[in-house]
Amino acid sequence: MPVFTTSDGVQLFYKKTGSGPPVILIHGWSASHRSFDQNVEAIAKRCTVITPDLRFHGESDKPEWGFHVARLASDLRDLIAATGVERPTVVGTSLGAAVIWSFVELFGCGLLGRVCFVDQAPCQWKLPDWPHCSKGIYDEPSLANITAALDGGMSAFADGNAECCLTKSVPTTYLGVLKAETERCNPAHLARLMRDHAQLDWRPILPCIALPALNIYGSDSGCFPVEVRGPTPVYIYIHVYVVSVFI
Repeated sequence: MPVFTTSDGVQLFYKKTGSGPPVILIHGWSASHRSFDQNVEAIAKRCTVITPDLRFHGESDKPEWGFHVARLASDLRDLIAATGVERPTVVGTSLGAAVIWSFVELFGCGLLGRVCFVDQAPCQWKLPDWPHCSKGIYDEPSLANITAALDGGMSAFADGNAECCLTKSVPTTYLGVLKAETERCNPAHLARLMRDHAQLDWRPILPCIALPALNIYGSDSGCFPVEVRGPTPVYIYIHVYVVSVFI
């Protein structure tokens, strides 16, 4: 079971599959590397696929500190160093997209090759100039609701989370995998991490992404309104151009 040690002494799990240009797939909040079970085999036919478990998730350590997206971005830098990959394509889903934005803010673009953002607005908090907020967690009352749901038990929370986020049918066996991975998380950890993640506004950092980028959004997303893409896709109008994310 491959692990690496972060700069603050935390051991994080990852899987490495295939060969070729490196691709790092970063899962979302309350999930794990198993989120990509349906994708890794196909991508690994052409690429080296690295799927980490973020801290507080999956098989990775769950310390009592580091509940910040910026800490997860630092973990990504440690992962790149530990695996020795050069200029990887990094795909972030949900919280994973915020990890990439934080990485760019802290460390620039020099270590990255391409980036891909999946189903995450650059700001999920409802603001006077930003109505394209999350459908579920967008202000203090809704944040309190998710915390209460976590406190109500991880089994019920996992079921509710899947009902809100999954708008397409998922095979029963795979749905069971996703639930089991969510149940591995500590509810208090998830609540603290979401409090940091939900209120961050990444719009100012978008013009700094001087990399080939692909933005993927779901027209039936359970998390964000389709209008979040704007008249021109949100991640495109700030000098980022769309290319194929895989070589």
